[in-house]
Amino acid sequence: MPLASGQSPADLAVFALAVGILPLVSIFRGRRIGQDPAGLLIPSYWLTIARGAAVTVLVLGLWRLTGRPLDALGLATPAGAGLYCFAIVGILAFVMAGQIVFFDRIVKPGRLAKLRSQLPEMKILPRNGRELAVFLLVAVTAGIWEELLYRGFLIWFLAPYATLWGAVALSTAVFALGHVYQGWRGLPRSGFLGLLFALGYVASGSLWWLIALHALVDVYGGLVAWSVMRGPVPAAVQRA
Repeated sequence: MPLASGQSPADLAVFALAVGILPLVSIFRGRRIGQDPAGLLIPSYWLTIARGAAVTVLVLGLWRLTGRPLDALGLATPAGAGLYCFAIVGILAFVMAGQIVFFDRIVKPGRLAKLRSQLPEMKILPRNGRELAVFLLVAVTAGIWEELLYRGFLIWFLAPYATLWGAVALSTAVFALGHVYQGWRGLPRSGFLGLLFALGYVASGSLWWLIALHALVDVYGGLVAWSVMRGPVPAAVQRA
């Protein structure tokens, strides 16, 4: 099948990376972390950061070499709906910060025990301060490279073949597969979040606020995990 106008074999290679190589890496990574979560989390974080940096350089470098406009990748200067969405992200950041600051008051002991029992299913979440420090960097870089690849690039690449809404659906499926390291039970959650991000991109035409939102969601998840693990569960709850 010939490539769409304006697309090149290099674009096809990036597409193959997204739909083939990264899901395989995710599966392998999930198995490794499952075998030794205590010893592999921080090294895995650094590998994720390096991979994200490489994907970012690849996509942006390809865009620059081909002379494509940044708005085709969702990186035009935010305006209109994009600016309003930034305001929403700011409100969410304020609410999430309050939840973390007052976590011990908001979360009851019984709920805390349940959350702690569920954390092993989320293999990559930090459990102590050292892991949290690196995870926060993972969260910020993930907001950048995952939005560039799964929303900006994939929707642009797939739309000529599958229509815009087909591209939204397919890019969401690829995004979910890229997170299979979280376990197969995590696929619906990843797919749902990916769909929300894709719809937000189509509605606003901007990746900037989605990059901020994606990073915020990941940072919040890491801080919640750390908050759950840092304090002891009351003995009365443990005996219940």
